[in-house]
Amino acid sequence: MSRILRFVVAASAAVLLTAWQGAALGDSLSGVTRSISVQYSDLDLNRPADVRILYQRITHAAGEACGPKVLTGSQLPLPGWEDCVAHAIDAAVSRLDRPALSAYHREHVTDVPRKG
Repeated sequence: MSRILRFVVAASAAVLLTAWQGAALGDSLSGVTRSISVQYSDLDLNRPADVRILYQRITHAAGEACGPKVLTGSQLPLPGWEDCVAHAIDAAVSRLDRPALSAYHREHVTDVPRKG
């Protein structure tokens, strides 16, 4: 492959990667709402172990719904990602309105003040 062709291919790949990262960042800042269903019909929410499993499922779904935590190749978290996850978990726990789950959530939520 000639040097010029290699340069063009490398430059094109860099532009595509930058555009993809920009799109990922744009989605995280744009307020796009994504919803993920969490199944829990297999759990008995009277059992603490099952409440813990449901909370883990909710936390995982919140992370998925909020998009990537960091840009590819970076260690810097995207702005608002932690807030998005925290608000998604709060909303899910509130919507389910199960005392054991709400108590578990209160025990495991951090005391860091959240925006918004």
